[in-house]
Amino acid sequence: MQKVERTKKKPNKLLYLLGTFLILCSILILTYNYFFVFIQNKHNNEMIKSYLKEDLSNISTNETTQKNKVKTSENYLAILEIPKINLKRGIFDKNSSKNNVNKNIYVVKETTLPDEYENSHIILASHSGNSSVSFFRNLKKLDMKDKIFFYYNGYKYIYEVSNRYEILKTGKAQLIQSNSSDITLITCITGTKKQVVYLGELIAKEQY
Repeated sequence: MQKVERTKKKPNKLLYLLGTFLILCSILILTYNYFFVFIQNKHNNEMIKSYLKEDLSNISTNETTQKNKVKTSENYLAILEIPKINLKRGIFDKNSSKNNVNKNIYVVKETTLPDEYENSHIILASHSGNSSVSFFRNLKKLDMKDKIFFYYNGYKYIYEVSNRYEILKTGKAQLIQSNSSDITLITCITGTKKQVVYLGELIAKEQY
């Protein structure tokens, strides 16, 4: 009987090199994302400190002048803080080029600010998920009566979550608004064609 010799296949060096290359690429991407988020957060915190230190009471008492100065600036228009989910981010004027959902928390065009109308309606949107701009990823943790703070023009507006509901992602959201001043937060529900909406009603206003 003829003896059959089995030869061991030599490892494919090309596959090893390819695997090593992919691992290094993954490490570089993770490292880049970490430092990008770190720098982004550092810049955000510095701008928040600058915003909150600004003494708006020293600006001209003319209300129109105050509004124009704030709105035409490329600095933050306001600060959104949600203590429950450890979120504190600056937002830009709705007409700013930086008001982009792929870069920052987005101020929806229909937003009316506290010094514009007696009953204002602030509408903000942001991504969920795990990207560096998924600022609303933890909105799902909010419960009724949790607090939402909005720092604007020398005042801290305090809202309390009063409603949560879902809507279809159609590009034209049908939102529920209260008969008083409120804030609305919108984000997508991952893996669905729906969005979740949180409504907070204004319960207090104080100078900061």
